Amino acid sequence: MPDRASPYTVRAALRRQAVLLVALPVLVVIVVIGALGHAPLAGVLLAAELGGLALVRAVLPVRAVGALAVRHRPIDVAVLLALAVGLLFLAGSPNL
Repeated sequence: MPDRASPYTVRAALRRQAVLLVALPVLVVIVVIGALGHAPLAGVLLAAELGGLALVRAVLPVRAVGALAVRHRPIDVAVLLALAVGLLFLAGSPNL
């Protein structure tokens, strides 16, 4: 019998959540930018991240996106894109 790695190890869990392991540090940087007083820029960057996550969700299989797959693919992509467009609109609004 071949020796297969257990799916319950920390390494396996990190591999399943690779997309979130990239997205969360980017989110932290965006929050810091916003906290430093650059809210419109942080809004645009967050909208870009949401758009990127929508693209990742649309292209990659469920096993590769981990916890980013919440519902059916079209619903996840539509929600992420709607949030990105709404946030981009708000970030471009004057007197933010």
